[in-house]
Amino acid sequence: MKLLMATSTVLLNNLWGCRGSLSLAVAEKLQYILVLGSNIEPEQNLRFATKKLKSNKINVITETAVLLTAPESYFKQATFLNQALLIESNLKPLELLKVTQGVEQMIGRKKRNRNEAREIDIDIVWYSGGSFESSKLQIPHRFNRARYWVRQFIAELKHDQIDTVTRIKLEKFNHMAVKTAFDFIKKKKVEEKITMVTCYDHATAKILAETSVDAILVGDSLGSAFQGNSSTMSVQLDDIIYHTKWVKGALPDKFVIADLPFKTYQLGKAQALEAAGVLVQKTGCDAVKLEGTYLEEIEAIIKMGIPVMGHLGLTPQSMLALGGHRVQSKSEESRKKLLEDALSLQASGVFSIVLEVIPRQVAAEVSKKLKVPTIGIGAGNDVDGQVLVINDLLGLDPNFTPKFLRRYADLHQVINEAVENYCLDVREKSYPNEKESYNL
Repeated sequence: MKLLMATSTVLLNNLWGCRGSLSLAVAEKLQYILVLGSNIEPEQNLRFATKKLKSNKINVITETAVLLTAPESYFKQATFLNQALLIESNLKPLELLKVTQGVEQMIGRKKRNRNEAREIDIDIVWYSGGSFESSKLQIPHRFNRARYWVRQFIAELKHDQIDTVTRIKLEKFNHMAVKTAFDFIKKKKVEEKITMVTCYDHATAKILAETSVDAILVGDSLGSAFQGNSSTMSVQLDDIIYHTKWVKGALPDKFVIADLPFKTYQLGKAQALEAAGVLVQKTGCDAVKLEGTYLEEIEAIIKMGIPVMGHLGLTPQSMLALGGHRVQSKSEESRKKLLEDALSLQASGVFSIVLEVIPRQVAAEVSKKLKVPTIGIGAGNDVDGQVLVINDLLGLDPNFTPKFLRRYADLHQVINEAVENYCLDVREKSYPNEKESYNL
C-alpha cells in the first residue's frame, strides 16, 4: 500500500509538472500586419498567398481592400496590387518570416533587384510585440512611414497604435503621397499640408528615405549650410548637380527639387533651358526651383517638360538688392506687388511657390488667392506647406537663430558628446576592446 501511494504521488507530481510545462509551452498569441504585393498575375497570386498563409495555422482577422499602386523607381513594369492582412498567430517573428518566405517561394518568387517586378512580396510591417530586429528581419519595417499604401493599411488596421520609432500615433502618418508635381496641387485642394526639407548629402538622404516627408529640396542654401559661405551667390551649377546626384540616388522614391543657382537663368531663355536641362539630365531630379519673376524662362523650361517651383519674398540670390535678411512685403505697395508676382508665376505654369520671410497675414492672403500651393519658410502657418533647412531643423548650428526656426533636435550637442567620448575611450585605451578587435 505504501509503495502504491508513493508511486501515485510520484505520478501526480509528474503530471502536475507536465501540466506546468505544457502551460508554459503554450505560445502567446501575437498579432501581425502583413503587406502583400504583386504585379505578375497579381489577383491570382494575392489570393493564393492568403490561402497558403491560412493553411499554416495563421488566423486572418481582417483583410483590407486591394489597392492599386504605381511601381517604385522602376517604372517600365506593370502596376502593383497591394493588400494588407491583420493576422493572429502563435509564431514568433522569425518563425513567421520562415512561413512567409516559404509561401513566396511556393508561388515562384525569383530573386530580383529591389523595386523590380514581383510574383509576390510579403512584408511583416507591424506586430503586437512592439519592435524586433535581427540580421534577417526588422519590425516595424524600415519604410512603413515612407510608403503611402503601407501608411494607409496600418492606419486602417491599427490606427490607435503608437509608432515604436517616433512615438507618434500610426494614424497621423496616413496622408496623400507626392509622386508628381500635380500632387502638390491635389494636396492643396484637400487642405493637406505639404512637408519639405532640404538635403545635400547621400547619408542624410538615406535617413529621409525612411520618413513620410513629401518632398526634398537640394537648395542653393548649401552655399551657407554646407559650404560655409556667407551667401548662396557663390554656388555654381556644378555644385547643385554634384549634391543632387547623390541625394536623388538615395531617394529614388521621393520627389526631389533642385535649385537653379545664381546666374544660370537670369541671362535669358537659352541659358535657363540649358541649365535646367543639364540639371535634370545629370541628376534625375523631378523639378527645378528658381527665384523671382522670370516668366519667359519659366514658361520655356516648363514647355521643355520640366516642372518649375517659384520663389518669392526674401530671395537669397537677390540679397544685395534687398539689403540683407529682412522681412519682405511689409508696405502696402510691396504686398500688392507680391500678390501680382504670385499670380504671374501661377499663370506661367509653376506647380508651387516658396514664400520666404514675409508677414503671416500677407502669406495667408496670397495663399488664399492662388490655386497652386504655397510653401512657407518664415511665412506663418496659413500657407499650404512648410520647408526647413535640414541643418537648422536638426540643430547643427547653435548660432543660427532666426525667429521662424524651430529646432527638432540638438545634434550639435550630440555630436560634441559622441566625439569627446570617443577621444576619451581612445586615450584611456578602452577602445577598441576585445570584441571590436580581430584575432588570428
